[in-house]
Amino acid sequence: MDTILSLETPPEIGYARVLTFAAETLARSRGLAAREQTRFQLAVEEFFTYLAKTVPGHAPIKTVLTGKPYQVCASIRFKAANLCLGALNACCPAAPAGDLEAGEPLSLILAGRVADRFRIDCEGGDAFVLHAEVDKVYPKADTPDQHIIIRPPYRAAAQDDPGLLVLAAGLAAASYPAWHCPASFQTPGKFADMSQAGRFQSIMALDAASHPAGLLCWTRSGDKGLSFSGPFVFAPPEDGAEVARLLMDAFLAAVARETAEIVFSERATPDTPPGYFEPLGSLTLHAPGGTIEQPVLYRHLREDTGETVWAAPELADFLHGAYDRLAMCRNVMTAHPATSAERERSLFSATVDKYKATAALRPLLDGEDTQANLAAHVGALSGKGVANIFLYIDLSRSWEAALAGAALRAGFRPRLVLPFAGRSDVLVLQHDQAD
Repeated sequence: MDTILSLETPPEIGYARVLTFAAETLARSRGLAAREQTRFQLAVEEFFTYLAKTVPGHAPIKTVLTGKPYQVCASIRFKAANLCLGALNACCPAAPAGDLEAGEPLSLILAGRVADRFRIDCEGGDAFVLHAEVDKVYPKADTPDQHIIIRPPYRAAAQDDPGLLVLAAGLAAASYPAWHCPASFQTPGKFADMSQAGRFQSIMALDAASHPAGLLCWTRSGDKGLSFSGPFVFAPPEDGAEVARLLMDAFLAAVARETAEIVFSERATPDTPPGYFEPLGSLTLHAPGGTIEQPVLYRHLREDTGETVWAAPELADFLHGAYDRLAMCRNVMTAHPATSAERERSLFSATVDKYKATAALRPLLDGEDTQANLAAHVGALSGKGVANIFLYIDLSRSWEAALAGAALRAGFRPRLVLPFAGRSDVLVLQHDQAD
């Protein structure tokens, strides 16, 4: 069960100590190590300090601290006109140069570096919620014993036993390329905790001796979409197809009882049995061993009743072509960038997976510098060895869809549309730096 602390304070720096004490106490209670306790405490302090200095007027700031088994999160609700948080961009230098007053705000730079990730929700007008998360650190997986003989008969069902989930995630991480696995498979204890917290659901195939013979897991993506990983098959090759079908049949039977409209996967394994899914397109994956095309698969769970989406003029033909090919009913509205952006600097979140050499960028705030900011992100990420850079744009928001034109000019190319992967459909663009 989550632990939730809610505090509403005046925007005065003197209250920062109250929040940092609560943050430290919460992080310690969830079992985070001393370093992560300090990082969370510092993220809360620096975000609050920055907002207390910059939020106009005297409206209170509401901070909600949430402790989950695998992470802690601070959600800070505030009001600010023309909000600019450009210093949080991952491409900004780690330390300000020159005059601090004239340069980047140090508190924002620190907050962006100590949090594992952050995001911003706009609640309309000048109301925002800033979320900052710090993850619990888990040990790497022990090398699983792959000499256990797995024998039929096999059976597949929903599985939430932590010990079996740890074992199966470790087997998958040892048997499949990192691209096919959720990042938490590298530390299976985290995968088990995330499953216990409801972040993942799993179907597991067991053999006659109740040893894992296969695994398939999924998580919610937006309000109407489910993203799955797998199937991961640990049975002997001659039984692989049978185990994969057992997993897939049990998975589709389970999700049919949910309210989701669609299931999809950007990382389905080659063990996916034929006939279950249709292709949405593919992504190009660059790795030291070569380049591969990873198919992206989907299947509708309900009848497609249509949706309204926004498209930048430069992407209208691509989207119409994608929807025609997929026979999806969409009302495509034209999204034009603002003639004069109210905000000078844009903001993107950047989620980097070092095991896959990938980065996922998502727009948080628009601004006049969108194209230059995206180009700076590409330069910074490429300099760190990230070979695969993706940009995800939610087509339910006009301002977000309008950024696609700047993305094209920054070297990104449209690859596919993920139906209902966010608030609505999500356009996936990939930077062509390595093509």
